[in-house]
Amino acid sequence: MTAEPSSRTPSLVGGGTALAVAMIVANAGNYVLNLFLGRVLTPAEFSDANLMVTLMLTITSIALCLQLVAARFVGIYDESGEPDRSDRLARTLRGYALGAGILTGAILAGGSTLWSQVFHTASFWPFVILGAGMPFYLVQSVGRGVMQGRLRFPGLATSFVVEMVVRLGCGVALVALGFGVNGATIGLTASFVATWLAVKLLARTGPGLTGTAPDLVTVRSYAALVSVLLIGQIIANNSDVLVAKAFFSPDAAGIYAAIALVGRAVFFLAWSVATVVFPVVARRHASGGDTGSLLTGGIAAVAGIGAACTLGALVLGGPVLGFILGPAYGDLSAPLAAYAGMTTLFAVANLVASHELSQGRNTQSWLLFGASVVQLVLLLVWHESTAQLIIVQFVAMVLLLGVMAARHLLTRSSPHIPTEEGLPR
Repeated sequence: MTAEPSSRTPSLVGGGTALAVAMIVANAGNYVLNLFLGRVLTPAEFSDANLMVTLMLTITSIALCLQLVAARFVGIYDESGEPDRSDRLARTLRGYALGAGILTGAILAGGSTLWSQVFHTASFWPFVILGAGMPFYLVQSVGRGVMQGRLRFPGLATSFVVEMVVRLGCGVALVALGFGVNGATIGLTASFVATWLAVKLLARTGPGLTGTAPDLVTVRSYAALVSVLLIGQIIANNSDVLVAKAFFSPDAAGIYAAIALVGRAVFFLAWSVATVVFPVVARRHASGGDTGSLLTGGIAAVAGIGAACTLGALVLGGPVLGFILGPAYGDLSAPLAAYAGMTTLFAVANLVASHELSQGRNTQSWLLFGASVVQLVLLLVWHESTAQLIIVQFVAMVLLLGVMAARHLLTRSSPHIPTEEGLPR
């Protein structure tokens, strides 16, 4: 294996654009699947199917932790001319991912009866089916991290498209054949297996048996830093749907799930920006370069995506959902727009925290984590209506950005902030 040379960085715009387009296509496909499910399933059934997606996104914290750890250290090792060390790291992380996937799958499948009672689902089988795909889902995340760290954005983009095509094709076919929520969940699990196969072919890592061993103490320390951001991310992104599922009636929870789809679309479109920025910042920071312009450009891109989604939701959201899903969803333009605006604020905060994390610091990640906990507490206290859930999240996100901005103003006069102890600069 040879490292990706720094001279290829000018192709970043093209590769990043390909990744952004692929993530837009992938999210559009996922959105089409959810719209299809909302159309053919009852609100209560749609709520059960959406719960499976929410659980998958919650477990994404583990997958993204593995991906970001791989991306940062592969980028640093390759930049230092040690690609064999990157391959050894990838091999080690795949072992961790397999173990975590088996454990997660066992928790989902083994506790399926309990989870069914807690979340008021019609059957325990979707938890079993989702659990079966967890080892594949987590192992593929390491390969995605290798491609991200080596700036192989076309291959990374392809993996997202493969995931979407299989999920959409299998999900629609099985639900149309009458398998309902179980069929939709089988589509999720099938997409994990297909993505694992695609990443295995595209990541092109060596056997990882030679070269200098990675510093696993440093890697684990960094993984702990990443976990702070990702756990906060997962709580902020998914706690409202889980609260709605637990406290709303099945029909009301299904309608709220449709609103939350818009927020997820905004976040994951914005995440494509963070995915591109993260490894580039890590490489530039490792070589002593300034990264401020990357953050500024990323914030502008995220804000633009969020503004477009918010405006589109306000103008077309309700009528489009009413036409596609039915009259019960026709008056949702205002809550859709409000949710999209709230998620835009969160996406900006997430980008700021991700930018800092790529340099080995996580103060902003702790701020995001704290805001997500505050949001969860507020949701558990005020959850009488859809409006209350959205207002509570708006309050938490405004507070988060306010504190982040205040911290930036307080520290801008001190340009040097040391990295976390033990992490490579």
